[in-house]
Formats: sequence, C-alpha cells, structure tokens
Amino acid sequence: MSIRRRIPSTWLLATLALVTFVLGCTSKKEKAEPPAKLVEIKRTLDVHKVWSHKVGGGSERLRLGLRPASDGARIFAGSVDGRIASFDATTGKEVWGIKTNLPLSAGPGYGDGLLAFGTSDGDLIALDAANGMERWRQPIGSEVLASPAIGAGVIVVRTVDGRLRGFAERDGGTVWTVEQNLPNITLRGNSPPRVAGNVVVAGFNNGRVGAYELANGDQAWEIAIANPQGRTELERLVDVSQGLQIVATEVYVVGYHGRVVGIDVATGVVLWQQEMSSYSGLSADFTTVYVTNDVDAVIALDRRAGAQTWRQEALRLRDVTAPTRFGSTVVVGDYDGYLHWLDTGDGHFVAREHAAKGRITAAPLVVGENIFVQGDDGTVAAYTIRAPKT
Repeated sequence: MSIRRRIPSTWLLATLALVTFVLGCTSKKEKAEPPAKLVEIKRTLDVHKVWSHKVGGGSERLRLGLRPASDGARIFAGSVDGRIASFDATTGKEVWGIKTNLPLSAGPGYGDGLLAFGTSDGDLIALDAANGMERWRQPIGSEVLASPAIGAGVIVVRTVDGRLRGFAERDGGTVWTVEQNLPNITLRGNSPPRVAGNVVVAGFNNGRVGAYELANGDQAWEIAIANPQGRTELERLVDVSQGLQIVATEVYVVGYHGRVVGIDVATGVVLWQQEMSSYSGLSADFTTVYVTNDVDAVIALDRRAGAQTWRQEALRLRDVTAPTRFGSTVVVGDYDGYLHWLDTGDGHFVAREHAAKGRITAAPLVVGENIFVQGDDGTVAAYTIRAPKT
C-alpha cells in the first residue's frame, strides 16, 4: 500500500511498511497471524524444469509489475536494475540482452513487434522486440506498476497517479488521457489494462472499471465494482489492483473490499457478481474464473453464473499470486518462491516446485507447452508437464 498525498517518492516504501504493520496488527499486544506452513503433498503430476536464468537484480519488497511477455517463440523479461533480455521459449537460449540503466518497474507489454516498459522514475520506454534496440523514451511523470498494453498503434499505460494514457507507437507522443479521482490511501500496484478489439479495459484505485476507445480514449462504458465503506481510510480501500481478465466477449474483474464481476465487453452490462475481496487478482478460461482472495484462498467460480465450485485454503496468508490455468491445473506462486499446481477439478495439490529465492509477485505465464514465472529476485524459469510413462 502507499499513501498518495503528493508525498515524495522516497517515502513510499516507509509508508508501505507502516500501513502493512497497521493492517497486520489489531493491537500492540496481538501478533499478526503467520502464513500457513506448507505441508507435504502427494505429488501426482510430473513437473519438469525446462530452463532457468537470472535476468538481473532483485526487487524484494518493492512489489513491482515486472512479468514475462511473449510473442509465442520468445520470452521477454526485465529487471529492476534495468537489464532486459529475450530468450528462446523452448531452449532458454538468450537471443539478446541489453542494459538500460533505468529502474524498470513494470512490463514488458508486447505487441506489434514492440516491447514497452515503465519505470519507477516515470519513464516509458519502447524497444524493438527483434533486437532490443531502443525506439524511443518518453517521460510521463508518474511511476508505472502495471504492464503497458499495445494495440492499434497505441501503447496504453496505467500510472499510479490515477491516469490511463495512450501513447503513439511510432514516437511516444501523447494521444489521449483518462483521469480518475485518487483515494487518499491506495494499495501498491495497479491492474494492467487489457485490449479487446478497438477498446482498452482498465481498473482504477477508486473501485471503477471502464472501457475506452483505443483511438481517442473516449469512454465506451464505466461501472463501479466496489464502493468505499467504513469509518477509516483503511476500511474504505476499494482498489482494482490486479484483477482483470478478458475471455471471448466478456471481462472478469475483482476488487479489494468489492466484488467479482462478469461484464459484457461491448455494452458494460454486468452479467453476474459475487461478493469477494482480492488484492492478487484472477484469471479465467472458457469454463471457470479462478480468484485468489484477500487471505490467499484460491477459489474457482463457474464462468457463466459465478457460483463457487471449489475452494483451496491451505495457502492462507502466503501472499499468493493470481492463478494461471495450465493444462488440467491451476498454478500460483507465493512469498517464498514456491509454485503450486492445483487440480482444476477440485483444487487439490498435485505438484510443487521451488522456483525462486524469494517472493513471486506476478502470475505465471503460459506459452505453448511451458509455463514461465519471474521471481522478485530476477529469476525467470520455465516448467513443463511430462506425460505419464506407458
């Protein structure tokens, strides 16, 4: 969490630690509930590490929006100390690597042969995905904690000052800007915008979600999925921090102290809703919406009606990522660098791997037959599922 009262950026981490302490303790005499301890599981899935590389320096405690992206053949990743690399998705061989000397904080977004990163100092940088050459660099005035989205000649960036902005792919010029009111206190982290046809869908710290025309930023629709309630600023947190996913013609979104909502992308009509609070976010496939709630239970909901089909609570308070569907499993990471594979049928554990030395903040990424994860220590690793021996 971070307090937004025009305070210097150097104070943000101290503020984060203070607010986290306040939320975790109900009094000076009471101790915060510890994270659940991992218990031994019956491993029934043959998970194999395909490759692993250290991209650059670590970003522990910063809660950045760095997550691998892919064009289907290559994996792109960046680190907080400014290193960016491209790897062959199958072999892990480095295709190219560069050092930008920028404090990268979010990205990459990939599209139209471009990579886009945001920085903690408020810069947007665009690179040629083929060779890593810098196309342009644009100061945008605010930290970026969500991967940019790219489509229709526009790079869309969500910044921590409450703005959603479109920049021209060719030169980084500002095309349009959407602004939202920013609450006094917000969770640290923003929901990455998602492109759907000729619109981009984005969530905001005030609990609102909207769709905007890529060409000019005009509002197609906007709704509130959470409304501030309670006597204190902490109780009134309603951020849409990570939870937004588009499947076919529908968008699924979840907020803190809010709801899980299914929305028609074209009209903004709410199809269904369930009361739920989440910071980590959700994912969806053609049958199910998977959510990590605010105490790190992983929950499966029927995509058509929103009814709960199963719930896994064994990772309570382990700072679990949003779930990612991978084959017949759902995969999540945790604060200790573990990846957990859950069966999509009932949520029981089928495998576990220690993928990084420290927290995994971003949800894993699936490309082909592999799943990729980036740890906050700068590790990027690829895993696959081996077929049973006959």
